[in-house]
Amino acid sequence: MAARFLALLLIPFLLFSTSLSPSRAEDDLMDRYVSLPGSFSFVRRAPEETVAGKVVLTLFEDFICPHCYQVFTELVPALKKKYQRKLDIRFRGIPFVHASSNIPARAYAIAHEFGLHEEMQQALFHVRFEEDIDTTSRSGITHVANSIGLDPELLLTRLDAGGGKNEVEQTIALGQRYHLDSVPSLIFDGWIRVNDLSVQNIETIIDGLLERKQATR
Repeated sequence: MAARFLALLLIPFLLFSTSLSPSRAEDDLMDRYVSLPGSFSFVRRAPEETVAGKVVLTLFEDFICPHCYQVFTELVPALKKKYQRKLDIRFRGIPFVHASSNIPARAYAIAHEFGLHEEMQQALFHVRFEEDIDTTSRSGITHVANSIGLDPELLLTRLDAGGGKNEVEQTIALGQRYHLDSVPSLIFDGWIRVNDLSVQNIETIIDGLLERKQATR
C-alpha cells in the first residue's frame, strides 16, 4: 500500500521532468551553436531539416526580385562548386515582393509535377531579368513555358484552375514560421537564418556547421 502511494506521488514529478527534457535538450543544443561564427539569427529552438554530414540550405526566392536573381546566378553556383555534396540546397518560390509574383511562384510549383522545376526556375529569372519580359502576365508566362518545352496552354489551364496554390501557401506558412522579413532569405538546417548575405559570411556559417556536424559524428 505504501509503495503504491509513493508511486502515485511520483507520477506528477515524472510527468513534469519529462515535459522539461525537450526544452533542456534544445537549450543545450543552442548553447553548443551560439558560438557559431558569422552573422545569423536563430529562428527556431532546434534544427528542423538535417542531413548527416551535410548542411541543408533552404533558399526562399521571389522570381521578380532582382536580388534573388543575383543570388541564383552568382552565389548559388559558387556555393555548389565549393561544397558540392556537403551542401543540400532546397529552393522555395515565394510571392513576397508583390502579390502578382504569385503567378511565377505557382508556375514553379506546377513545373515540379513535370520534373521541370530547375528549367522553370532558370527560365523565370532569365526571361524577367535578361529579356525584360513581365513574367507575371499571361503572355510572359506563356513565353517562359515555351522556352522550357512545357505546353503553355497546359500551364495556363493549371494556373486558372488554382494549380500550385497549395504549394505556395505551404511555402508562405513555412516562411512565417522562420520569421521571413525579406527575400532572398537563407535558412540553414531549418533553424539558422543568415543576416548578412555576403559570400564570406555565408561560407563562414557553412564551415562552422560542417565542423560541428563532424565533431558530433
